[in-house]
Amino acid sequence: MNKRFTALMILTFALFTAACSDDDTRKETTSGYKFSNTSYKNYKNENNTMGTDRRYGDFGFVRHEFKGENRKPLTSNQIPKMDRQKLADMITDLAVRLPNIKDMAVLVTDEEVLMAYETTSKNRIAMADSVKRTAFSVVPRYYHVYVSDKKGMIGKLEQYRSVNYDTENAEGIIDRLIAQMKKSPQGYKVSDGENQNGEMKGEMHSKMNNMKR
Repeated sequence: MNKRFTALMILTFALFTAACSDDDTRKETTSGYKFSNTSYKNYKNENNTMGTDRRYGDFGFVRHEFKGENRKPLTSNQIPKMDRQKLADMITDLAVRLPNIKDMAVLVTDEEVLMAYETTSKNRIAMADSVKRTAFSVVPRYYHVYVSDKKGMIGKLEQYRSVNYDTENAEGIIDRLIAQMKKSPQGYKVSDGENQNGEMKGEMHSKMNNMKR
């Protein structure tokens, strides 16, 4: 009786092991990564795209060695460029979700974010601070952010959406627009070395000189 029971247990274990092996094989075929007891091996599938690799989480990571093609200078077409339209869309989508915001418009240049909004909040300084910090949370650190809750400023930003660097005196146009926006509260200082718009002392003098021209 005991021998029969033992034999039955061995047979059951063998079948279970085979089933698990088949299941792992199916997973290996469909999931995009190869199973191993010690590591996962990443490989390219038929579409020449990398399969899922369990070593990576939600972060982005790339490593390039400085050799071969990397030693050649980039041409103007190869230099990465920021998509300012997508950046403006991202900032607007974040900012319009803030409490007490009714309407929001965002204009993004090569180093500034201009934000105009309508709000029901009575605390204009705190509201301005919340609005501008949504932009600071996503733009490169060298960017400056200017905000305004002045009536009509949303329409004014929309008028300037077609301005580009081929437009005559484009920089002067933007500087004058910034000067108008700064008549509205700009929130609190970004840091000890920067003003409310993220400008350092030398940058503030430069802006003032440009506006006087």
